[in-house]
Amino acid sequence: MAVTGAASGPAAPTPTAFGVTGNIKQSKFALNDSVYLVGHIDHDVRIGSTQYMHVHWTTDGTNAQPVRWQLSYIAAKGHDQEAFGSDTILTLTQNPGSVAWQHMIIEDAVGIPIYEPDVLVMIELKRIANGGTDNTDAVYGLFVDLHYQCQQLGSRNRTPNFYT
Repeated sequence: MAVTGAASGPAAPTPTAFGVTGNIKQSKFALNDSVYLVGHIDHDVRIGSTQYMHVHWTTDGTNAQPVRWQLSYIAAKGHDQEAFGSDTILTLTQNPGSVAWQHMIIEDAVGIPIYEPDVLVMIELKRIANGGTDNTDAVYGLFVDLHYQCQQLGSRNRTPNFYT
């Protein structure tokens, strides 16, 4: 789920020159900036497995203070099987490396149970205060994705029952 260009308004990240040359722009997150994303569970998912959300991010400097991300999400089965319910909040904190533009990845350790293919996961990614001294470098949220176990190349059917 690409973060760039996903939101607008006063609490949206700012598209800012990115990388050593600055020829590319990415979303720079100030504290409390957020974006909204939608993830889809593909048809190769192993039923009963767990998915793990993670955030790809970086900074433009060498400040070693931690960066904290908040992921609020709701999920529902497709094909008129389930309604979206209350959101769940995950908080992920990571200290950046001491190298500017280092590609950082932080993953949720608990995970979300997977029901079946075509589950949609609606997510708000937000940079929040770390509870201490916040990182003063420019912080870029780059990408959010879901790791899950595969069972096969794809499902036999497009709708439930997916595998008979």
